[in-house]
Amino acid sequence: FENEGDEPCKVSMRFLLLGVYVVFQALDLAGEIRFLGISEAALLNLSLLTSDLWAAAFSTFAEGVVPSASYFVALLLIVAGIVMYEAGPSPISHSTPSNIKITMHHADTEHATNAKKGETIGGHVEMT
Repeated sequence: FENEGDEPCKVSMRFLLLGVYVVFQALDLAGEIRFLGISEAALLNLSLLTSDLWAAAFSTFAEGVVPSASYFVALLLIVAGIVMYEAGPSPISHSTPSNIKITMHHADTEHATNAKKGETIGGHVEMT
C-alpha cells in the first residue's frame, strides 16, 4: 500500500480504504434489512454465525493454520440449528384473517371530524 517510511500507507490510501469499508457496511446493512423483510431475525442470526467459516477457510488455505476440533464442533451445532429451524413452520405466517371488517361508531366519527390537528382521538373500534 505504498509505504513511506514508518507509515503503513499514504493518507489518501487510508481514506480510500475507509470509504470502501463504509460502502460495504452500507451494502451489508441494506442486505440484512431486505432479508428481514422476507424472513425472520432468528434465521439471520443463525446465518451470521456461519461467517466465521470464511475466516477458518482463509486461515486453513492461505495461512496453513487449521482450526481446533472445538471450532468444528461449534460449526456443526450451528448448521444443525439452521437445519432444525428450517424444518419447522415459519413463525411469520399470515395468521390474521383477511376478511375482518373494522367499523367506527357514528358518535366517534363526529368526534373525529371536530378534533383539532394533532389531537389524540379515542374511540371504540368493533371487529366483526
